[in-house]
Amino acid sequence: MRRGVKFAAVLVALACWWHSGAAHGQSAATATVAHTISGTLVNAKTGLPIGDADVYLSNTRDNKRAADTKTDAEGRFSFSDLRDGKYELRATHRGFVGAYFQEHHGFWTGIVTGEGLESTGLKMTLEPQGILYGTVTDESGDPVPQARVSLYRTDENSGTGKMQRAGSASTDGAGSFEFPRLAPGSYYLSVVGKPWYTTHPQPMQDADGSLIDDPHHYPLDVAYPTTYYPDVTDENGAAPIPVTAGDRIPVNLILHPVPAVHVTMKVPNPGFNEPMPMPQLHEDVFGFSDIAQGDLRYYPSHGGQQGSGTTIQIDGLAPGEYNLELRTPGGPNSPGSRMTSVDATTDRVSVDVASTQPMADVSGKLAMAGTAALPSGLSATLSSQQGEDRMGGPVDADGTFHFHSMRPGTYELTVRASGKSLEVTQLTASGAAVSGHQIKIGSESVELNAVVVEVSGSVSGFAAVDGKPAPGVFILLVPADLDAGPEAYRPDQSDSDGSFEYKRVLAGQYTVVAIEDGWTLEWARPEVMAKYLAKGTKITVTRRSADVTLKDAVEVQTK
Repeated sequence: MRRGVKFAAVLVALACWWHSGAAHGQSAATATVAHTISGTLVNAKTGLPIGDADVYLSNTRDNKRAADTKTDAEGRFSFSDLRDGKYELRATHRGFVGAYFQEHHGFWTGIVTGEGLESTGLKMTLEPQGILYGTVTDESGDPVPQARVSLYRTDENSGTGKMQRAGSASTDGAGSFEFPRLAPGSYYLSVVGKPWYTTHPQPMQDADGSLIDDPHHYPLDVAYPTTYYPDVTDENGAAPIPVTAGDRIPVNLILHPVPAVHVTMKVPNPGFNEPMPMPQLHEDVFGFSDIAQGDLRYYPSHGGQQGSGTTIQIDGLAPGEYNLELRTPGGPNSPGSRMTSVDATTDRVSVDVASTQPMADVSGKLAMAGTAALPSGLSATLSSQQGEDRMGGPVDADGTFHFHSMRPGTYELTVRASGKSLEVTQLTASGAAVSGHQIKIGSESVELNAVVVEVSGSVSGFAAVDGKPAPGVFILLVPADLDAGPEAYRPDQSDSDGSFEYKRVLAGQYTVVAIEDGWTLEWARPEVMAKYLAKGTKITVTRRSADVTLKDAVEVQTK
């Protein structure tokens, strides 16, 4: 199970269900006795008990804390006087990665209590936290203070293997950094710094304020390129750093200075009481748009007359490919912002501001399916694939919304309203390509039209191995249209009685598959899941409020 995906308990007399073959969903008899959830918490690496840990129990019916306790010296914990239901069990302790029971990459096993169900003698594990630490120095061995060190890892919850940020830190005066409290996994490091001794020449200006190249060479006009572990400047050469439970791994990086490049542009002088446009250079790092480290200088034309223009120079850049954003005053959602790519591979690069492309303005219109009226308090959000670029806001009463100055990229449209579960079922666009819920935005203005439905249907069932309940296995709801997009694939994990339940399932055809140790699969890729479909269970959800209960258990497949 996963918070936000499963909410209600599947209350069944499981023993009777398995022996009699009764359909899943049959109600259990009213409980006449209280139940106990108990077990032992141990170190996943050593197997030794963890004493004085905090253990929390929550009821999935309302997601409220039911009870909490601490483990004793032998790692034991116990919760008694519990009614029939389903519970989330979580433990934390200093020096360990906090986790739910049998948690795998954001999914875990709910503990189901009831007649004939086992909820005692549980073995729960916590993994010791890992640590990455090290120093950033230059080629002479001197420390590089205030360098920005970024940590990344593969997002194993996305089903696509995309990269995600895992942390950031700044080096201290000795060039040292540390990333504590890391869960096991493979990590990547990048670092951006600035030579403390760098000197950027003051350019000369001609009569109209244009900058004139200085013929003199400045040996200290240098910059550090973005560097990846192990000391490479191309992200394709970056190597993963495997971290297992409890590891303390030293990672040192060396930065090598290169001759700096300078980017200049001429912008009109702003009007009275208007701020100067702020240019910003970005570089791509593992698919993320990071702000490049550079120093801005402004050179107004002689006399500073309004409309005569100001030359802006960005110094201290390493050679490379950048994106230049020229934001208009008023914040990131201001109309009229522009951008262009910059090939900064020569000493001085001049950007013609007139050649920049406008950043996309996006407008949209929402309508409910059929004749239903739009709910109040409706909001729409466009989120990039990496999740860092996000723009959202309220939807007007007529279903329209507007976003300004969006960066190029692939975005997903989501719609929300208080107290309702809404899904986009149809999406069309002019000025952008659409695939499923995803919109590929460029520099053109975009008009979206989306049909939205309120969804309350569910799909529930059991997973089994050789006819016996299979707790803690990976369950996936696969759409019949394998190319529907990652958001159409629904992952989950079976609970202690082998049960699973999907809420808010759209009408359509699906296949339910259960896979042992399937969490690390790139499960949102059609080519990965194709081989599992033949042994899955095919279902049809006929309408958005339908509840589908599987008659037969879903057989667990090996990965």
